[in-house]
Amino acid sequence: MKKRTTAPPVVETGRVRGLEGNLAAVAPDRSAACFGCMNHECKSGGGFISAENPLGLPLQTGQLVEVQAPPGMSIFGQALAALLPPFLGFATGYVLARLLLPGAGEGAAAGIGVLVLFAAAFIIYRVKKKHPSGKMYTVTKIIS
Repeated sequence: MKKRTTAPPVVETGRVRGLEGNLAAVAPDRSAACFGCMNHECKSGGGFISAENPLGLPLQTGQLVEVQAPPGMSIFGQALAALLPPFLGFATGYVLARLLLPGAGEGAAAGIGVLVLFAAAFIIYRVKKKHPSGKMYTVTKIIS
């Protein structure tokens, strides 16, 4: 039997920019390279992470801290949650178009598949926006 391994937690560093009760607003560490957006999000003042402080660390504004992403926030998990429903929507729309409209050509079936793809993506977007996952980043240690 193959041993099942779990992915290591995603750990990021950032500076505490604000405190409110047990929550800290953490801005990503600007010295770390972020190739995804070329630091555009950080430079424009966005990109804050809301992190809990369950360990009761003595946080202060300006401190460099390490935050850990909640379980299931791996790149694979996020990609699967973002890409699988639209893909299934396209496949469902294409197959249903071929079954319900046998006289329609490949282009029409693909067009209906694309419409269902966008509908599935929009539905997932609205559901995630209205009911975000309860998972939250946590502050694990103070670096400086």
